[in-house]
Amino acid sequence: MRDKGSYVLATGDAAAHRLNLLHRTYGPAGRELLLRAGIQPGMRVADLGCGVGKMTQLLAELVGPGGEVIGVDFSPEQVEHARTSLSDLTHVRFLETSATDTKLERESFDLVYSRFLLIHLKDPNVALREMYDLLKPEGIFVCEDGDLTSADSEPSSKLKEFSNLFGGLGPCWGVDYSLGRRLMHLVMDANFKDPEITFNQPVFARGENKRLFDLSVAEAGPSFIQAGLITETELEELLIEMRRLADDESVVAIFPRMTQIWARKT
Repeated sequence: MRDKGSYVLATGDAAAHRLNLLHRTYGPAGRELLLRAGIQPGMRVADLGCGVGKMTQLLAELVGPGGEVIGVDFSPEQVEHARTSLSDLTHVRFLETSATDTKLERESFDLVYSRFLLIHLKDPNVALREMYDLLKPEGIFVCEDGDLTSADSEPSSKLKEFSNLFGGLGPCWGVDYSLGRRLMHLVMDANFKDPEITFNQPVFARGENKRLFDLSVAEAGPSFIQAGLITETELEELLIEMRRLADDESVVAIFPRMTQIWARKT
């Protein structure tokens, strides 16, 4: 049985395919956000909740070999996969540690980044304080986090169960899977200066990206069952229908809305 507040999705090699699709879905807008925020070659960057290192790789490309990127993740499986897949990048390293207590040097980073981190934490304010403390004065904070309850489809279909299941699981697990709605105010409360906000909500009618719905529900399935939100038989039937809908080009998949924020440390 998993503890409340734990990460309910797969990690490491088991999660790599889903996380690659997630990066293909959200990565292009994330790159644009980083450029607007002012990322520059030579910067020292921390990527908190780095997962298998897809955004870490992008950050490394943007800062170049003259910069440095440190990826942080609590999961040994995530860190091991990231280290193996990015072993050729000499200006990247990974640490297996908590995003709320990284043990990294205070005020030593030019930019701190996170994506889909805070929604998995019981107290996201602690992680925001950690990010603030890691930044140099006037350092850049960039955060992308989602509202999983905003996913849908057109026309309406069983893809909407993604929203319903994660929305129901959050209170059971002590986390907020709709956190993206209030991200701006969390950032303001953490004393970041003049935060800027945009939304990114991808839609797809065709292609493998549509599989993010059923892959995510399948990985979190044991947690949904444990929370009493669905039975094992109902889950199996739902996944069959979600896979069918992923192949149906008449159904538009509306992915969770991502709140994108950048700001500076005061």
